[in-house]
Amino acid sequence: MRKARTPALLLSLLAAMTTGQLAAQDLTHVVLVVGLGGSADFRESFHAEASQIYTALTEQLGVPAEDVVYLGEDLAVAPDMISAESTRANILRVLGEISQRAGPRDKVAVILIGHGTEGRNGAQFNLPGPDLSPTDFELAMVAFPTQTLALVHTGSASGGFVQPLAGPNRIVIAATRSARETNATEFGQFFAEAMAGSGSDLDHDNRISLLEAFTYAKQEVARHYEEENEMLSEHAVLDDNGDGEGSLDANLEGPDGILAASFTFGRGLRVEGAPIDDPVLAGLLAERDGIERRIEELRVVRSALPEDEYLDRLEPLLIELALKNREIEAAGGASR
Repeated sequence: MRKARTPALLLSLLAAMTTGQLAAQDLTHVVLVVGLGGSADFRESFHAEASQIYTALTEQLGVPAEDVVYLGEDLAVAPDMISAESTRANILRVLGEISQRAGPRDKVAVILIGHGTEGRNGAQFNLPGPDLSPTDFELAMVAFPTQTLALVHTGSASGGFVQPLAGPNRIVIAATRSARETNATEFGQFFAEAMAGSGSDLDHDNRISLLEAFTYAKQEVARHYEEENEMLSEHAVLDDNGDGEGSLDANLEGPDGILAASFTFGRGLRVEGAPIDDPVLAGLLAERDGIERRIEELRVVRSALPEDEYLDRLEPLLIELALKNREIEAAGGASR
C-alpha cells in the first residue's frame, strides 16, 4: 500500500534539515585514452584532440587536474599531461583506482580517441598490446553501482560499443551507428572542439553538457563532409536511456538525451543575471546543479522502479532542492 504523504511529514523533514547538513559537491572524474595511431599524422591529431580536451577540462571547465587522467600511446609526447601508457591493463587499473575514491553520486567519463575495429570477437578499441572490448568495460563498470558513467568513443566501429554497455545511469556516445562503419572518423576533432569552445554551449550557461558536445560534433561532422563534397560515412549516436538503441537525434525530448544533458562540465558564470564571482553563491549554485542532476537521473530510471519506491526517492530530493533555492535567494541569487 502506498504510504501517506502529509504536510506534517514534510514540515518535520524541513525542520530537521539545516544549512549545515548539505552534502559535498559531487565530483567528476575523466579518463582520456589515446589508442594506437598507426601513422605519424594520426598520432599527432589524436594527441591534439586529447590535449585540447585536457586543457579545456582543467583550465576552463573547473575539473581539478588530479581528477583527469590522460593515458597515451607515447609518454614522451607530453610527459606533463600523460600519466601512463594506454594499455588495457592501465585503463582497467585507473578505473579501479577511481572506483575506490569516487563518491556514490560522482560522475565518471571515459573518452576514447583513436581507431576501432570489428573482428570475430566483436568491436575493439585499438591499443598498444591487447585491444579493449565492451566486455572489458562492462567488468570495470561493476565497480560503479551508483555513479553516472559516460563512455565517449570517437573512433571507427565505435557503434559496436553501444548495445553491450547500455544500462541505467549510463551514457554511451559513439562516432558511428554500428561497428560496420570502419572508416577513420572526424567526430573526435569536433568533440574536442566542442569541449573547448563556446560555440557548443547551446543554452549559454557557460557549461558544456555531453548532449551539447554530441550535438555540436555531429553537426560539424556533417558540415565537414558537405564542404569536402564527400559522402557521409559516419553517423554518431547517443544512448542514455539504457535500451541499447543509439539515437541519431538525441535531445531533451528523449528518448535519448535527458541524462546526457545533465552530465555537465563547468560551473557556469551567471545565473539569472547574478555574477558568480561570489564564492558563497557559486557554491550554492553548484550544489543546486547536483541536486537537479540527481532528480533527472532518477526520472530516467522511473519506468524501472515501483511507483512507491520512485516517490520515496524523489520526495527528499525535491525538499532538498526547495531548501537550496531558499539559500540561493538569501545569498542574492534567483531560484528556479
